[in-house]
Amino acid sequence: MKGIRQTGQYCSCGQELTSWDIRCSKALGYKNPVCEKCLAQEYEVSIDEVRGRLEDFFGMRPCQGL
Repeated sequence: MKGIRQTGQYCSCGQELTSWDIRCSKALGYKNPVCEKCLAQEYEVSIDEVRGRLEDFFGMRPCQGL
C-alpha cells in the first residue's frame, strides 16, 4: 500500500509495525512500540478516536495511506 512504511519491527500481538505506529508510541511515551490496534484496545477507544486524539493533542496526522 502506498504511504505505509513497514519497519521490520513487531508489536507484542505479532503485527508488523508501521512508521505511524512507532511515532504514536513515542508520542505517548511507550518504551516498546505497539501497534495502533493495541493502543486503541488499551485506551478502550476506536482506532479513529486514537488518530483524532493524536491530531488534537500532538498535531500528528497519519499518512493518507492509513
